[in-house]
Amino acid sequence: MMTSNTPIVWSGQGPVQIGTFDLARGRPDSGYLVDLYRVGCGNSALTTNLARSTKPLPETCSGQRLTLKELPTGKTMSVSLSMYQFSGRTLAAALFGEAVDVAGGTVTGEVLPALAAGDYFTLRHPKASDIVIKDNAAPTPLAYVEGTHYAVEDADHVRLKLLGHPDEHVEPLAVDYSYGGHVNIAAFKKEGIERGIIFSGVNQDGQKGRLIIPRISLALDGDLGWITSEEATLTFKGNVLYVPELESDDDYGGFARVSLFD
Repeated sequence: MMTSNTPIVWSGQGPVQIGTFDLARGRPDSGYLVDLYRVGCGNSALTTNLARSTKPLPETCSGQRLTLKELPTGKTMSVSLSMYQFSGRTLAAALFGEAVDVAGGTVTGEVLPALAAGDYFTLRHPKASDIVIKDNAAPTPLAYVEGTHYAVEDADHVRLKLLGHPDEHVEPLAVDYSYGGHVNIAAFKKEGIERGIIFSGVNQDGQKGRLIIPRISLALDGDLGWITSEEATLTFKGNVLYVPELESDDDYGGFARVSLFD
């Protein structure tokens, strides 16, 4: 059984969960964390950094103003989590957005901008099929022919190119098509969400440690490589925030808790 005197050489791994700090829906025993989910097993680093700031108070007896005492002025703790495997939900958090699972469906009459021969254009939804492009002639719209009037270079990314208009076409053009299921993230739609983490660590010799930090101002730190020769790394960083509601809790102490066991 592990005790406070058990020696530890820590070289840990283990799953990381991210949750939302919510005083209304959460409970104190779980650090007020709700909507917990695992971020994957490709986590390259999880670190905490603690700092203490002080104000030196000089003595007035020696004539040299030597430091008599240090007055504590604050304590801070920051968290950094780096991963090379992540879900759309985690990517959405990095983009201050929300990941929405969109079911496949159909679109009728999606209007295109004015196009000239050689112009590329795209559609609202990815994974397009059954594409039909028509002009706005009344009462019978003129249908565009694939390979003659337009080309589909990539149906998944809906990258299309106008090859040329038929004679006497009427603007604007409109598209009917089907699309497949996908995940949509609207950036900067969900700001100000405070998150917490739970790390279920296991040491190389079987010792275990659980770290719970209920409230962190997590945000994307650094760049996310969309074009890169190596795997992209997503890094979150933020300051740990004080939880007054947990101050009287001996296990959390208003900030964080660590449990060691074997």
